[in-house]
Amino acid sequence: MRTGRRLVLTAVAVVSAAVLVAHPLAQSRTGARRTAAAPRATPPLVVLIVVDQFRGDYVQRYGSMWTHGLKRLFTQGAYFPLAAYPYSGTLTCAGHSTIGTGAFPRTHGMFSNSWFDRETRKSVACTADPSATSVPYGGRPGQEHHSAKWLATSTFADELRAQATTRPHVMGFSLKARSVIGMLGHGADLAIWEEDAGTWASSSAFAATPSPAFETWAAAHAIDAQYGRIWDRLLPPASYFFDDAGLGEPTSADYPNVFPHAQTRPGGQPDKVFYDTWERTPFVDEALTDMAIQMSSTLGQGPGTDVLAVSYSALDLVGHRWGPTSHEVQDVLVRLDVQLGQLFDALDRRVGAGRYVVGMSADHGVAPIPEQMQAAGLDAGRLTSASINTRVTDAWHASANDASNPIASGGTDMYFTPAALATIQKNRVVRDAIMAAALSAPGIARAYWGDDLAAGDAGDDPVKRAAMLTYFPGRSPDLVLMPREYWMTSSSGTTHGTPHMYDRRVPLALMGFGITPGRYLTSVTPADLAPTLAWLTGITLPRAEGRVLAEAIR
Repeated sequence: MRTGRRLVLTAVAVVSAAVLVAHPLAQSRTGARRTAAAPRATPPLVVLIVVDQFRGDYVQRYGSMWTHGLKRLFTQGAYFPLAAYPYSGTLTCAGHSTIGTGAFPRTHGMFSNSWFDRETRKSVACTADPSATSVPYGGRPGQEHHSAKWLATSTFADELRAQATTRPHVMGFSLKARSVIGMLGHGADLAIWEEDAGTWASSSAFAATPSPAFETWAAAHAIDAQYGRIWDRLLPPASYFFDDAGLGEPTSADYPNVFPHAQTRPGGQPDKVFYDTWERTPFVDEALTDMAIQMSSTLGQGPGTDVLAVSYSALDLVGHRWGPTSHEVQDVLVRLDVQLGQLFDALDRRVGAGRYVVGMSADHGVAPIPEQMQAAGLDAGRLTSASINTRVTDAWHASANDASNPIASGGTDMYFTPAALATIQKNRVVRDAIMAAALSAPGIARAYWGDDLAAGDAGDDPVKRAAMLTYFPGRSPDLVLMPREYWMTSSSGTTHGTPHMYDRRVPLALMGFGITPGRYLTSVTPADLAPTLAWLTGITLPRAEGRVLAEAIR
């Protein structure tokens, strides 16, 4: 009760101070009346930045290497080092949609990058929409189909477009469609991602025809022109922590685990492997920064509030392959620090330092490479979907006395055939046998039935509560399995997607308009970004589950 009253009094004080400052006949210190320009009530520009796979501890671990944009965010902004997702499905689509909407997967529905669709009996990507057609750029063909069809609520950008008295201009950029769409939602003036084979594209869900301005940019910045570049460390090698070729880092002729990384191919020209290797370099982030700077030249210039959203994807692709202690991950962050510095400098010139607000976080963290944890004497390893499926199928055969295959889609997110599920739900012996079989698989710590998660009672089980916040009825699996710490289904490198803190903890920072700089050791989640931006822009989010970060509001 005291906390609520303190927030109310703080809000009253802020509003009162704003009224006194904004009064057109404000008193000067000498007592003379003067005419003063009223300050803006809302920021002219909201900048939403998501860094894919940015672990929360990277700030403490690698922050000494940063001197530009990342340093500015975490030392001159409002930094929340204890930010973490409260749910278990720590994946890209879920994280971006949570940041964009201020709601958790149980509400926005984007609980995974893809799921098994019970009607079509096929896997469906979280942004898949056959009715949406590709809008490609740069003279290349497009073939993908993306929209916010599966997003079950609205984003901050959606609500700003609907509620603002002055129509906002909204733009978003990323390597991944699910990242842009999760941040922006159901509509935007410009939403850009990369399709496979080096094509920048959008979707008819956002615009029926290409943007002439971005067409010009894409023609001048073809991904093929990146061919032949060499990625080497930006800083002297001694500046980096750990070994360049760390234990368990996979390596091959196309993807060596040591620097330098040459962007060339045996055939002497770009091919599919080239596009894939280019995606695993910081050159991706350079392209995203450049397009954000060039395309946003008119944002923040009018009486309303515009939105610029950028999701930096290189860290995720690099981190999956070489892990969180690799020199590759460290160099991506060093270079991202420079890129963000360039972006903020451009916005300072155009909009004005302190006049725009930045909200920054990540969609998830990442696990250490299991072999590195084994070397440290910890329980770690790799498990396979096949081993889980075999145990569950054997238990089904024995307990149900049924020789059929009960699994429609297996692994740690398990869907059963309709007939098998009907038996499981009414036959406790079969249900318990399958649960015991799943838990007997190496590396599995917990298992939850979907109908138990839907019932909404976690009791004193924090992992079950995390699973409940991920569970979306009708889409989520029938049986959800949770790996033990440092165990994963990835066959090489590393991955994420668990309720363990290395996957859930991410940075969160605010900077600029209306923000009080500082280091805030309070428990927050990335779902708090959208409500905070909504407060600063004077709109309401209909289904937000995060809170306004009032402690950081000036």
